[in-house]
Amino acid sequence: MRLVLVAVAIGLCVVEPFDARPAGLAGRLLAQSAADQAPQAPAQPIFRATTDLVRVDVTATSRNEPVGDLTIDDFEITDDEVPQRIETIQFIRVDGTRTSNLDEPLEIRSKEHALLEAAREDVRLFGIFLDDYHIAKRPDITLPLRDTLTKFINQLGPNDLVALMDPLTTLYDLKYTRNKAELISRIRSFEGRLGETFPIKSPIEEAQLSQRNWMELRSGVTLSALKALALNMGGLRDGRKSLLFFSQGPGVRPGSPNDQLMKEIDRAANQGNVSIHVIDPRPLGSAGFGGGTVLRRLAADTNGRTIVNTNEPMEQLKDVVSDASAYYLLGYTPTRRTNDGRFHEIKVRVKRRGVQINARRGYWSASAKEITAAAEAAATPPNAALTTALAALSDSVNTRAVAVWTGVARGDGGHTRVTYTWEPNPTPGSDKPARLEIQPVDDAGKPTRPAQVIGGAPGELPLMARFDWPGGRHRVRFTSLAANGDIIDRWVQVQAVADLSKQPIVLATPKILRAKNMVEFRAIEANPSASPTAATRFSATDRVLVDIELQAPAGAPQLKVDLLNSRGDVLRALDAPPLVDGKARMAIPVGSLANSTYVLRIAATSGEHAAEQWVAFRVSR
Repeated sequence: MRLVLVAVAIGLCVVEPFDARPAGLAGRLLAQSAADQAPQAPAQPIFRATTDLVRVDVTATSRNEPVGDLTIDDFEITDDEVPQRIETIQFIRVDGTRTSNLDEPLEIRSKEHALLEAAREDVRLFGIFLDDYHIAKRPDITLPLRDTLTKFINQLGPNDLVALMDPLTTLYDLKYTRNKAELISRIRSFEGRLGETFPIKSPIEEAQLSQRNWMELRSGVTLSALKALALNMGGLRDGRKSLLFFSQGPGVRPGSPNDQLMKEIDRAANQGNVSIHVIDPRPLGSAGFGGGTVLRRLAADTNGRTIVNTNEPMEQLKDVVSDASAYYLLGYTPTRRTNDGRFHEIKVRVKRRGVQINARRGYWSASAKEITAAAEAAATPPNAALTTALAALSDSVNTRAVAVWTGVARGDGGHTRVTYTWEPNPTPGSDKPARLEIQPVDDAGKPTRPAQVIGGAPGELPLMARFDWPGGRHRVRFTSLAANGDIIDRWVQVQAVADLSKQPIVLATPKILRAKNMVEFRAIEANPSASPTAATRFSATDRVLVDIELQAPAGAPQLKVDLLNSRGDVLRALDAPPLVDGKARMAIPVGSLANSTYVLRIAATSGEHAAEQWVAFRVSR
C-alpha cells in the first residue's frame, strides 16, 4: 500500500524547458536561466497556429483616431499571399476603466486573482521589462527613464494590469498589479548595470563572471527572460498585449544561441498577440549602432513601436496605450491544410478609403511533431503529488499580514492533528502583527471550539496551535492582532482534513526550519521541537533544516529523500539520516542551489507499507 500526503506549506509550476542550449558551462547557465523563467501552467499561447482558427489583432485609424464601425466586408486577409475568408470579427475598445462587476474591488489579492482579471476584455495588459544588464548607470539615462516610466504608470486607468520584470526576475516572482505606488517605488530605485560586475545578485551571475564571454551570457539571460514574459503574457487571453522593453540592446551574433533566442521571442510574441515596443533610454543623438539593430528587429518582428533617439519617449508611449485601447480581432481558418512548423505571412488590407491599419505580420504554425507531442502530454496523467506541492507554493503568495504554516499528522482517538504556526509577511503599514488567533467556526461563523492564540514576540508561548479533528471539511477563522489587541486582518478558510486513522503508516507534514544566522541555527539545533517556518523562499545564506516524523508499526522503517526540480526530475539523492523513534532531522543544501524552484520528495517504507511527502520551496537572492 502506498500513501501519498502532500505538504501544504511550500512551489511554482514550470513548463517548457529551454531547447536551444550551447555546450559547456555557458549552455548550463542559459539553460538554468531559461528554466527559471519558464511560464506557469496554464500559460499556453492562445493565438492559434495550426489549421484551427487564426486570430490577428488590427489597429484601424483615420486622422489618428480609431475607426470602430468596420465590418468583415471591409477587410481582406491573405495567408502566404492566398486570400482567406474572414469568419469572426470583434472590435475591442477599452480605456482602463471597469465596465462590468463594478462593485468588485480592483485590488489584486493573489496570483490566481490576477489571472482571472487578466482574462477580462475590459482590462489592458502591459509588461515592463527593465533590462538593467544593458542600460548604462548614468544620470542622463537613469533619471529620464525613471521620469518617463512614472508618467507612463500615472496615465494608466484603474482597471489596467501591469507586470514589472528585469533579467533576474523569475515568473514565480512576476506580479501583475494595479498598485501604482508600488510600481513607481520600484521604478524609482532602478539603476542600470551595463558592464558592471558588482554587486553579484545571484549564483548564476557569479558563474557568469568565471567565463570569458560573460557579457554574451548576460545577453542570453535577458533574452531568455524576455521570451518567458512574452509567453506568459501571450497565454493569459486572446487579444492584444503590450510589452515595453527598455534596453540599449543586448548583443546578438548571427548564428549564435542568442540569435536562436531572438527567433524564439518572435515566435512566442506572434503566437500570443504580444507586441514588443522597444525603448532605448539614451538621449537624443547618443544611441549608437549594434544594440539598436536588435531593438529594431524585436519591434519589427512583433508589430511593436521602435522608440529610439528621442528626449521625449512619452509622446510615443501614449501611442502604445492608444494601440492597446482600440483594435479589431479578426479570425479565419487557413486554407493551408498542413502543419509544417513554418512562419506564414499575413497581410491585412482595408477597403475603406482614408483608413490606415496596422497588423502583425504573421504567425508560426505548429509542426506535426509538436502536435503529436502536445497530444502525448495531454494523455499523460499529471503527477498529482508534484502538482499539489507546487500549487501550495503558488497559493502561499498573498497579501495577508501573516503567512500561516499548516501541518498534518495522526492525532488521538482516531482523529487527525492539524498544527498551525505563523510569521509576519513583509507588508507595508504601521501596524505589525504580534499574535494570531485561530478559531474553528461553523458555516454561520459561530465558534465551535475555543480559540487558540499563537504568540509572536520572542519567547512568547505558545508557538503553535493544535486541533484534533475527524476527517472532513472544517471552517477556520484566522485573526491577526497587533500588540495592543487591534485587529489587523481577519479571514475564514475551509480546512480539508484527511482521515488518517486507518492508514498503517503516516508521514507527518515535514517541518521546515530556517536560521538566518549562527545564533538562530544553534538555538534550532538545541531544540528538538523547534517551531517550523511559514516561509517558502530562502536565500543562499539561510541555513535550512527539515524535521521528519514517521508514524508506523514497530519495525525498521527506511527513509529516502530526493531533491527534484520543478518538473519532477531528480537532481540528486540527499543523505537521509536514520529514523530515531520515528523522527529525523536533516539539512537542506540551499547554499549550493541556484535561483529556482525545488521539491523535496520524502519517502518512507516500513515492511510492505509506504508513504510520501512532497514539499516545494524557492531559492532566490
